[in-house]
Amino acid sequence: MRLLTLLLFTGICLFGCGVRAPLTQFTSSTITNTTSEAIEMDVEFEISNTNDLPIRLMMYNYTVTTGGRTVFTGKSDAQLTVPRWSTTRSSIPVVIRKDAITDLENVAWELSGSLGYVPPSAFAEALRTSGLWETSTRVKAQGVVSITN
Repeated sequence: MRLLTLLLFTGICLFGCGVRAPLTQFTSSTITNTTSEAIEMDVEFEISNTNDLPIRLMMYNYTVTTGGRTVFTGKSDAQLTVPRWSTTRSSIPVVIRKDAITDLENVAWELSGSLGYVPPSAFAEALRTSGLWETSTRVKAQGVVSITN
């Protein structure tokens, strides 16, 4: 059992060194809807793959805070494959309830979380499916929105 664990760990380490995580860069946020109860917006990222093979993006897991308080926690399926040596855009939804905001005129928000991805190999897919290995990269964004009633 120890030998199997050691071999598995060594394989993960060797495999992980050969694939670079996708790079994420916050590009914009757009208010898509405002109601008397909440603000809805899309937060957009550029995602770059600097590998020789495509990388399949899985799931965003993220939290949005304003004024130091968590106002939204979300998961969003990325549903993308980033071709080798290319960049693509992806957006995730955010909803902020107005009763969680103290100043509606200038709402400063921060988003932080992760974006899961599958390195391009059957071995990595098997490890991910078995739950032994999860690969992800960080996502961060921040901005200020002004709300008019």
